[in-house]
Amino acid sequence: MKQQRFALICLVLMIVFQSFTVEKVQATVDDQTSKDWPQGPKVYAEAAIVMEASTGLILYEKNIHETYYPASITKILSALIAIENSSMGEIVTFSRDAIFKVDLDSSRIGIDVGEQLTMQQCLYSILLESANEVTYATAEHIGGSIEGFAQMMNERAKSVGALNSNFVNPHGLHDDNHKTTAYDMALITREAIKNETFRKIFNTRTYKIPPTNIQPETRYLANHHRFVLKQDYFYDDCIGGKTGYTSKARYTLVTVAKRGDLELITVIMKDDSYDHQYQDTIKLLDYGFDNFSIYPIAELEKSNRIVESPMFTRYNALLSESNSPIVTDENGYLVLPNTASFEDAEKQVSFYDSSEIKMMEGKNVIGRISYTYQDKYVGGANIIYNNIKTPTLNLILPELDSPASNNGNGDPMEDSIHKPKGSSLRPIIISVTIGVLVLFVGLYFVLVERPRLKRRNAYYRKRALRRRMYQEDDFLDL
Repeated sequence: MKQQRFALICLVLMIVFQSFTVEKVQATVDDQTSKDWPQGPKVYAEAAIVMEASTGLILYEKNIHETYYPASITKILSALIAIENSSMGEIVTFSRDAIFKVDLDSSRIGIDVGEQLTMQQCLYSILLESANEVTYATAEHIGGSIEGFAQMMNERAKSVGALNSNFVNPHGLHDDNHKTTAYDMALITREAIKNETFRKIFNTRTYKIPPTNIQPETRYLANHHRFVLKQDYFYDDCIGGKTGYTSKARYTLVTVAKRGDLELITVIMKDDSYDHQYQDTIKLLDYGFDNFSIYPIAELEKSNRIVESPMFTRYNALLSESNSPIVTDENGYLVLPNTASFEDAEKQVSFYDSSEIKMMEGKNVIGRISYTYQDKYVGGANIIYNNIKTPTLNLILPELDSPASNNGNGDPMEDSIHKPKGSSLRPIIISVTIGVLVLFVGLYFVLVERPRLKRRNAYYRKRALRRRMYQEDDFLDL
């Protein structure tokens, strides 16, 4: 029943907001030449991409869908899967295969058979020192086998849209069938940096592993990415990165940098030298930061109304934009070249039907606002039904015993939507619902019924006054 009421409210709101329209303001012919997409730099790498993290907008591309050997940037995906499928305190015990089935001349930190590390220590070893034996042992621990873990890698890659990749091992040491693209690696990195644990490790310069059950001395780890370590090459806005190299993959490099709200992901594949991979990355990051700007959509829409209807209007003090239950998600961003303006973007607003309405981070998402520029998707934001901020009355109700009073008849869907684990929000929901109803009844009386009663009473007073006047005139005539 409660779900039906919520769906009815959303349906009414959708009808009210039919004034949502597609807006398009195109540049004039004279302006169009000055608003073309910025020209990108030339790079040594055979493939390269610059992707904006919040929108997924591609700012620069070179052979981004061609497949290449990724080398150790593979470990970005391996680390993400390990984080998502374990706890930091889990103990990883190193098998003989983990030690001896990995090239002894490749990047390692000297682990012995039977040695134990926590998952947290393994992750720092993987992302900072690119330790291949640690990556192998972690994959065995998570996937049961290298083949099982590789299957997890491919499934996770496809889940973020990385459709042109095939991963057969967790570390990236050469295999003819182990390939990916610059675009796929950008998508994988974009997904990985949404994870706070990954993000923290990705941006760590140094780390130390204390003595273990076998090793009596402390191991000191240092990030291989020069921007993160702040050696040889510098980029102040860098917040993380991963290096890679094999003789066939050549130099591969993933870098994430952030300036203000603008966060950029660069991927370099098959670069020809150690120096060129960093020089290319600097040029690409400079290109992105110098030629593009990011705008919070919620702020832009405050001055450019999404909604203009009889109920939600700047002239209505009760249901003004500041009190509207319909809001734009504050996490939505729009990215445009500096030569373009907000009005140059094409805006599309769409609402979901009742079956598509969903909960995201505790918010009722009822639609989506999206922007395109030169046929490129440049940003978007969810449209939120903000029932928490609807005007309410403060009512004091008797406390309800959540388990007992429910008697097992509560609505599990309602609980999952409105109640966090371990607490009951039912009294608050009831208070808000009753408060809204009482408020609107009161407002109806104040704004509609009371003026009508005043007009009626004034009419009766005037009629009584006229009657008395007529009676007095009759008396004088006598």
